[in-house]
Amino acid sequence: MKKILGILGLALLSSALAQPLRPQSIIVNPTPPQDLQVRVWVDKDPGKTGNPVYQFGENIEISVQVTQPAYVYLFSVRATGEISGILPNAFEQQNFLQAGEVRAFPGPGARYTFTVEAPAGQDRVLAVASRRPLDVSEIINIQTGEARIQGESNLARALSIVVTPIPTTDWVSDEAYYIAGQLPPPPPTTGTLSVSSIPSGAQVLINGRVVGNTPLSIELQPGTYILELRRRGYNPLRTPVSIQAGRLTQLNLALTATPPPPPPTGVLAADSNPRGAQVLINGRLVGNTPLNLTLNPGTYTVELRRSGFSPFRTNVTIQAGRTTRLSINLVSIAPPPPPVQPVQPVQPVQPVRPPSGSVTYTCQGGTLVVNYQGNNQARIFYDGAFHLLPLVRTSPNLVYSNNTYTWEIGQLGRLIVRGQVALFDCRI
Repeated sequence: MKKILGILGLALLSSALAQPLRPQSIIVNPTPPQDLQVRVWVDKDPGKTGNPVYQFGENIEISVQVTQPAYVYLFSVRATGEISGILPNAFEQQNFLQAGEVRAFPGPGARYTFTVEAPAGQDRVLAVASRRPLDVSEIINIQTGEARIQGESNLARALSIVVTPIPTTDWVSDEAYYIAGQLPPPPPTTGTLSVSSIPSGAQVLINGRVVGNTPLSIELQPGTYILELRRRGYNPLRTPVSIQAGRLTQLNLALTATPPPPPPTGVLAADSNPRGAQVLINGRLVGNTPLNLTLNPGTYTVELRRSGFSPFRTNVTIQAGRTTRLSINLVSIAPPPPPVQPVQPVQPVQPVRPPSGSVTYTCQGGTLVVNYQGNNQARIFYDGAFHLLPLVRTSPNLVYSNNTYTWEIGQLGRLIVRGQVALFDCRI
């Protein structure tokens, strides 16, 4: 029987590897068809569950199956980058398979064999199935099985050119992997990081990813990492750490307790009419109205003082996270009563005539504008608003009042607000 193809392995792999190595696929249809699929495997691993091992000189059989009628092309891709043709070949020109058909290479009674050859490593078989025949003459010499190109990247580019005219719904690919020969155990590729902390139980993050809690031992690829420890009640600890292959890096880190947070506070918003009053908290001057003051929760004595006005004092309770508002209308201080004048002989009282129109009076304490209306009413502007006062008495003085504001005019005028004299000695 003629040996026409030796198939070898890829780079250093241990036969005790738990998980098979899967290099990047050489060519993959980005939008493979749903109905057309191809499956390729080797005789020692029909379920494609791992990396079967073939000794040097051992024969290998490759099988393929398609779900729809298709032309199948098989390539051997060696670890060294050497490319060989498997199907079609000089002995197997017919590469069209029916739906569901399984074919093996070499099949029963074939005049050739495939034999595994050195060097040791992992290798693969690439299968491409197409509804239309492909021209691979620029890639493989079918009569000799020799490739006209070498290297996985060159094969990928050449196949991409070949399938470009074909719709993506008409072709698909698959790969099978195996190991050639016994491989020596690989050198260590990871290092060990052992981390403990005081106190223990801290969360461990490597480059921002949570990997466990202290005490912890973890295998890492060589390189530099950012190690972070987090534990409730302690400041986060962050430090760089370098890992070397086959080496143990051991760290014992002490965490620093986080100081207790400051007590929660509330806000006192104090305002007055008129503004500019001094604000005293528990007898201590803290500013003038309007004022926003941050205070710890509790009860405080608040006092407002302003010249010409009666002091105001009250107790307020401040709650955490809350704003307590205090808005006070200050009461002006009434002027002292005029000195007692000696009794004069009583003169006949002449009734006062009501003025008319708008009259401006200059008084002790300010200016007052009074608009006398012909319907026995007077209209004044005070405390930021207009007030209409009906005439309630005409002798000996004119008295206008609405019970809250009283305007009295004789030889001189005065304004009484809520029983307190606000303006006096008013004259035109």
